[in-house]
Amino acid sequence: MQLAIATGVTVLATGLFLAPLSDHLDDQAMRRALAIAQTTAAEPRLAEALQHTRPAPGGPVQTEAERIRRATGAEYVVIMDRHGVRWSHTSPGEIGKHVSTDPTDAIQGREVMEIDEGTLGRSARGKVPLRAGDGRIVGAVSVGISYESVRARLVASVPEMLAYAGGALAVGALAAYVVARRLQRRTHDLAFSDISALLAEREAMLHGIREGVVALDAHGRIRLVNDEAQRLLELRPEGTGQPLEAVLPPGRTTDVLSGRATGADLLTVSGGRVLVA
Repeated sequence: MQLAIATGVTVLATGLFLAPLSDHLDDQAMRRALAIAQTTAAEPRLAEALQHTRPAPGGPVQTEAERIRRATGAEYVVIMDRHGVRWSHTSPGEIGKHVSTDPTDAIQGREVMEIDEGTLGRSARGKVPLRAGDGRIVGAVSVGISYESVRARLVASVPEMLAYAGGALAVGALAAYVVARRLQRRTHDLAFSDISALLAEREAMLHGIREGVVALDAHGRIRLVNDEAQRLLELRPEGTGQPLEAVLPPGRTTDVLSGRATGADLLTVSGGRVLVA
């Protein structure tokens, strides 16, 4: 039972860790794509080429975009004009065609991070405006990080996570076994139900006898008072757990109960009654 609980907790903890890890990897990929797009847009030759050349597979825009793509490991680096027409693409046949996703935000001057579907599949994307030297927006840069590569990183982390979880489970199981064995030795191999029954019997015996019983711990606090002791000493049930001196006035009775007065058949008076301890 303990092993099943420990296994369940470990599996749940692993799942709870992987869920935010997936979101973190998505965010990390989008930020990386945005950073590459920003760096690409900062290259002044691209804006100049966009204004003075035409989109072509062997043109300067395509050449520079592919160089950046290979250097950064991005899935694609697409540079487009203000009309959303591609001037660069991983597949040269796509050059001169309109982009597959809406470029409006970037062309209007806003930076975008998103995960979207395009001609190359699902990817984490960063889009930024491309400005000329005078600040005019002449196009936009869109960079994509393969979504499969993001998921691959997550999947690659699973074995390591499972190894840690398995180690934690093994340590937890061993600790549970050691604690269980120690408890069994302390309780003489009695089951919890047996211990509960013994406690119930003890309570019944203590509260059923006609002698008063008061038990104190090493610090003089009341740990147990049966019904007869409450009647004879006029104690309240809430006195349990308090120091003896807090519930009884100083005197012979307190000295006898606390052990300060020693001997056999000690006599004391409480509430008009003569008591023998």
